[in-house]
Amino acid sequence: MTTGLLHKLRYFLGGGMLVTAVYDYVGCIQTVRGLSMSPTLNPGPDLPRLREKVWVSKWELTLNRYTPRVGDIVVFKSPKDGKKLAMKRIAGIEGDVVTPSKTVKYKLNPVLVKPGHVWVEADNPHTNGRDSNEYGQLHLGLVTGLVKRIIWPYSRQQNLRDSKPLQGDVGS
Repeated sequence: MTTGLLHKLRYFLGGGMLVTAVYDYVGCIQTVRGLSMSPTLNPGPDLPRLREKVWVSKWELTLNRYTPRVGDIVVFKSPKDGKKLAMKRIAGIEGDVVTPSKTVKYKLNPVLVKPGHVWVEADNPHTNGRDSNEYGQLHLGLVTGLVKRIIWPYSRQQNLRDSKPLQGDVGS
């Protein structure tokens, strides 16, 4: 009887380690919350009922093969609270001169993006979404994943790798 229990426990623990490894090194499904990336993600007035699911790839980061590109949507640890994750679009990479879109911290003075950093901004200019306008340049070490595609709802499935910020009406 004890041998059977140990056998089941070994498979259970092994499966848990496999799931953890996939989540940490390959990727995961994440729920998009809030309006900051609307209308690209979570568009429309029925936002409380529409929480899109996206595939976040971690593979390029695991292999140290990720080169940030302007337009990429990334998931990162908040510089203000490392336990929280945020999702924003890269608006500037190392060497770019970026003019902040909001007058939160930088008062619209141009900013030169330092080596090893990116400038991230929300797609929705009408939100108070926390981005580089508030906390400055984001160190690449805080980036945990690259948003590759919308996977739910089915009607909105699409590749986001080369997406651009959408213009137009956003949910209120």
